[in-house]
Amino acid sequence: MAFDPSRYTGFEWDAGNIAKNAAKHDVSCREAEEIFFNQPLIIAPDPAHSQAEPRFRGLGRTSANRLLHLNFTVRGDKLRIISARPMNPPSMKRTTAKTAAPAVVARMPAAEAADFDWSAARPVSFPNLQPSSQTISLRMPLWMLHKLKTRANQRGVPYQAHLKEILADSLRD
Repeated sequence: MAFDPSRYTGFEWDAGNIAKNAAKHDVSCREAEEIFFNQPLIIAPDPAHSQAEPRFRGLGRTSANRLLHLNFTVRGDKLRIISARPMNPPSMKRTTAKTAAPAVVARMPAAEAADFDWSAARPVSFPNLQPSSQTISLRMPLWMLHKLKTRANQRGVPYQAHLKEILADSLRD
């Protein structure tokens, strides 16, 4: 299967992987998804684990500059993250001849080169990928909604987008 990043539009999560990555590796879904929107991101096929479905490994950086190593598969037009963990310190220093894709990996100060053959690794961007989201219903007093819409209008953005910005600012780590 040829890996075409432009065909992927979102993420598919299951409760087991969400809980496992958070508990075992202290990596949230948001962080795991972030590496797909930041550069550099390198992806390599993982033929050793691709018996039932094509699997891939990725090295990337979160918005907080945390370096992650992901294993993922594809399901239709979705990426399904199987595991996400921080890159380990010894492997962060290995951008030597052991790294089979030095031109790609050299752009990133870390690589998991010892555990995996990165010779097929390539820099990738996902032009149509969107972060996971869920529609919610929210009740608020009319005065609050009016004030939200007024401020959003002053900024030239839709009020729902403005509300998401406000919430994101208040929830940042």
